[in-house]
Amino acid sequence: MKAGLANEVVQQLGADRVISPAGALPQPAERLDASGPTRPFELEVDVERLCLDSTSFRNIRERSLGDPERMAARILEVVAERGKMHNPETDSGGIALGTVTEVGDRYTDPPAPGQSIVTLASLTLTPLRLTEVTRLDPDNPQVEVRGTAYVADRSAWGPVPEDLPLETVLAVYDVYGAGSITHELVSAGSQTVVVLGAGHAGKVALAAARDAGAATVIAVDVDPEAVERVERLGLCDLAVATDLRDPIGAAAALKEAGAPPADLTVVVVNATGCEPAAILLTKPTGTVLFFSMATSFGTAALTGDGMASGARMLIGNGYTPDVGAYSLDLVRRTPALQEALAA
Repeated sequence: MKAGLANEVVQQLGADRVISPAGALPQPAERLDASGPTRPFELEVDVERLCLDSTSFRNIRERSLGDPERMAARILEVVAERGKMHNPETDSGGIALGTVTEVGDRYTDPPAPGQSIVTLASLTLTPLRLTEVTRLDPDNPQVEVRGTAYVADRSAWGPVPEDLPLETVLAVYDVYGAGSITHELVSAGSQTVVVLGAGHAGKVALAAARDAGAATVIAVDVDPEAVERVERLGLCDLAVATDLRDPIGAAAALKEAGAPPADLTVVVVNATGCEPAAILLTKPTGTVLFFSMATSFGTAALTGDGMASGARMLIGNGYTPDVGAYSLDLVRRTPALQEALAA
């Protein structure tokens, strides 16, 4: 009985597809088996598009010098070597869009075959094989491909709504947790919220903070055009362009701009080395939500220790129980956010 139960849980988690190391779960595993056929606790998905996470896409673009063919080759190389889109240099992946082609006979509450879905669990744990990258724009993390993925029973997925542009849907699903968790952490009318990073996740977090009633919402990014855009669209009260890898300089820039210390700092940058700035900009009694895959949690913990900060530090889980419903609804209700995400 125990052996049978354990085997069932292993299959629900997709751990039966782990090739190495033995006993690992799919996310930290070095390699997965992405071959057919579909197993009892799985969906088979005909993959049409990958939406790579910002940190991984930036890494691939930089190491390929922005060349589309080299970037495509790198994506194919990673997937062929690992059986999943799990960038070994950033430990991150993204999500995928595709059509359900087969449903295992023991899958819980599955979508119907033929339904278009987005795989919300990270590509770092999703068995995937690719035959071709059909279109890649070096400035767009949404990469068109031909391939097959297997979604385990315990891995979240979301339907594709018809009332929003497809690119917007994918952009939101990729970062929906940033919206849901930010909204949950903000106390209406009483908080200063600082969002570090003005990419898709930053835009959703800014809108969520305002939606939750934050008294002051501040956007910070190294790109002056990015922060100017979110300020012009009304997603924040104050926008500051500064390099967050220079914590002293960043703190000085925010002070000069009149920004108060943050009650909540949301970190959604795609660059490394921004942990000290995040903690320095936050009240010692505040909260830092690290939602960036570029975060070094060791650096964050030791930096907080070194400056005697009592700020609560949270890891931003990409999954929340609403599986994107809040962030998608936020986009529907916020024309400025729709415009920002389309830029």
